[in-house]
Amino acid sequence: MLYLTLPAISIVEKWNVRRQLKMLNEGMDLIKDKRYEEFVRDGCLSTSLEAVFLFDHIWNQLSQNNTKKVSFPGQIVWVNGAPGSGKGTNTRNIMRTLSISTRPVVVSDLLQSAEFKEKIDKGMLVDDETVTILVFEKIIGESHKKSVIVDGYPRTELQTQCIQLLQMKMEKTTPIEMISVVLLIDEKTSIERQLARGQDAIEHNQKVMREGTGELVEVRKTDRDPEIARIRYHEFYEKTHPALRSLKKCVEYCEIDAKGSFDEVKSRITEILKKK
Repeated sequence: MLYLTLPAISIVEKWNVRRQLKMLNEGMDLIKDKRYEEFVRDGCLSTSLEAVFLFDHIWNQLSQNNTKKVSFPGQIVWVNGAPGSGKGTNTRNIMRTLSISTRPVVVSDLLQSAEFKEKIDKGMLVDDETVTILVFEKIIGESHKKSVIVDGYPRTELQTQCIQLLQMKMEKTTPIEMISVVLLIDEKTSIERQLARGQDAIEHNQKVMREGTGELVEVRKTDRDPEIARIRYHEFYEKTHPALRSLKKCVEYCEIDAKGSFDEVKSRITEILKKK
C-alpha cells in the first residue's frame, strides 16, 4: 500500500478547504510530487481531496501537541451502531471475544462540554475536525497498549476517510490492524430501546432521590422524545451507515444483527469475530 506523506498546510484561524481546492486546481502537488488526481486514477487513493486536507491539518496538530513521535496501538477496533443497538453492553462482549482488557475509548465521554451536549441533545453530530482530533489524541494516549476499542467513531464519510488516511500514513512505520464492528437494528426497536433507556434512567434517579443511596445518572433528552429518537435513527442510517460501509476498502468490516436477547447477540458477535 502506498505511504502517504503530506506537507504542512498553513492554517490561519480556521481551515478553509475552498481556498486549498483552488490551490490544487492551479497546479499545487500535494502527495509525493504527484497530483491528487493521479493517485485517484491509479487506484492508490479513494479518499476525497477534502479529507486529505482535513487529515493533513489534524496530523500537523497532533504532531505539534505531542513531544514524542506520534504512535498508536497495534490494533484498533471501531465499534458503531444504530441508536439503541446496545454498544455499551456489546462492547464488553467484543472485548471478551478479542481478549482486550483496555478500557474502551467512548466518544460520547469526550464530548461533555455544553456546546457539544447542546448539539447531541438535538440529535446532531459534532464537526469532523473537532471529534477526530479528540479521538486520535485519546488513542495516542493508549499507544502503549496492544489493542484499544473506540465506541462511536467514525460517524461521517470524512471521518471514515481519515481512518483510511491514518492507515496509509502508518503503513511503512508501525502498521495498525483495524476492525470495524457495526451493530444494526430496525427503526421500531431502536426507538423503543431509546425511550426505555430514558424511562429506566428516570426511575433510577427517582429511587436514588427517594432512598438517598446510589448515584444519579444522566437522562438524555434524546431518550425522552420519540421524535428526536427517530431523528437519531435516521441520522445513523442516512449518514453514518453508508460512511461505515466504505471502511470495507481498508479494514476488517463486520455487521452484526443486534436485535434479540443478550445471549443471541453475544453468540453472533463471538461467531463473527472468531473468524477474524
